[in-house]
Amino acid sequence: MRLPNSYFQNLSSLRYREYLKLLPDMKKENTRIITTLILTFTAMSFFGIFAINPTLSTIINLKKQLSDSVLVNDKLTTKINNLSMLQQQLNVISPDLPIVFDAIPQNANAPSLLGQIISLSDDKKVQIVSAILSGAQLTGVKDVQEGTSYTFNLQAKGQYDDLINFTKSLTQINRIISIESISINKDPELNTLVLNISGRGYFKK
Repeated sequence: MRLPNSYFQNLSSLRYREYLKLLPDMKKENTRIITTLILTFTAMSFFGIFAINPTLSTIINLKKQLSDSVLVNDKLTTKINNLSMLQQQLNVISPDLPIVFDAIPQNANAPSLLGQIISLSDDKKVQIVSAILSGAQLTGVKDVQEGTSYTFNLQAKGQYDDLINFTKSLTQINRIISIESISINKDPELNTLVLNISGRGYFKK
């Protein structure tokens, strides 16, 4: 039902206030809405922290793992580069390694040294009278001696020039040796020259 416009103009003050009471309290309504919004946002923030916290922890752990992986990768790359350089250097010196190992074997290998001396004497037309090695095991798999060298004493006979050539060539064989003493004497009984050599053979134990 539509009321005439003059209806509210003829209302008394008392009745007017009674009509106003029937209208909603906008102030209380706004307060209730704001309170509801604040509580809603507070609840969302509170539960959001619990919901986001595992995600944040996962992100932090992943970043740490990534940092560790990068560090390990850098170290591995450096190691690979170093190994590559060592391999290149090994390839360069590989042709010379057999000569080095022959010169300084990893054990006494006395029979090999003795064999080289005898072969050299045959080549230089010198006859070996005796060969004595001290401090080296001639047979067996393992060397039981201590140290990295052993002594040898040679006695050979022949012509003077042949003995001199033999002595010079002895220091040029594959094995590294040192001559500690040398002498040439004449044997009156055999009427020939006798060469006496004391030396030392080396190896890397």
